[in-house]
Amino acid sequence: MLNPKILHQIATANEAIVEKQFNKLRYSVRRLDRNAKRPRPDFLISNRAGRQQMLCEVKTVHSAGYLADRNAHISMLDKKLCDTGVFENQIDLTRISDNLADAVRKRNALAKDDPNFADLPLLIAFFFDFFADHLVCYPRTFDPEVSGIVTIAKDIARTKVFGQLSIDEQERRLRTGRMNDLPPNSKDFVLVRNKAACRSVPTDFQDQCFTEPYGESI
Repeated sequence: MLNPKILHQIATANEAIVEKQFNKLRYSVRRLDRNAKRPRPDFLISNRAGRQQMLCEVKTVHSAGYLADRNAHISMLDKKLCDTGVFENQIDLTRISDNLADAVRKRNALAKDDPNFADLPLLIAFFFDFFADHLVCYPRTFDPEVSGIVTIAKDIARTKVFGQLSIDEQERRLRTGRMNDLPPNSKDFVLVRNKAACRSVPTDFQDQCFTEPYGESI
């Protein structure tokens, strides 16, 4: 079974990863949900000039479902799953939809209490367990209150350049470990824009993100 304490630690760590990524892009991040009496998105994101840019909620999907007959979650975090043998992992998009709906609920509560936030785009940052990452199957038109979804991917530019090398050159580099002239290791936002969004993700942020199909979320 899944340990609630560990789940909380992972979710908290993922929020810190998103905050650090925004800071790397020179955005200011302010927490909105700490000590709040009403529901709030996790972060208010502002640009270098102090102008409010968007709201951001961080969501972690720890499991792709529950196997009642085996009493195990379809998750890398459930050690019991390793003892169940072969299992079927069906694509289930409801967890993404439910998390989007929860983020919209928090945004709406904030906008109702303070209309100054009403026109800000809402961005959802997702982290998925290996078995639960079904974002590639999610429709690109979704709840219009959500402006976009981001994941964080490793080494997109480096992987792209490496993939353009010949097979012989790739094998030689893997054998010798010579990678110093490739783009450096990195972490980047990968943005999925909502085609039905009421409010667009700011252009300056879009320009600093990769878009599909680059990279795998982590």
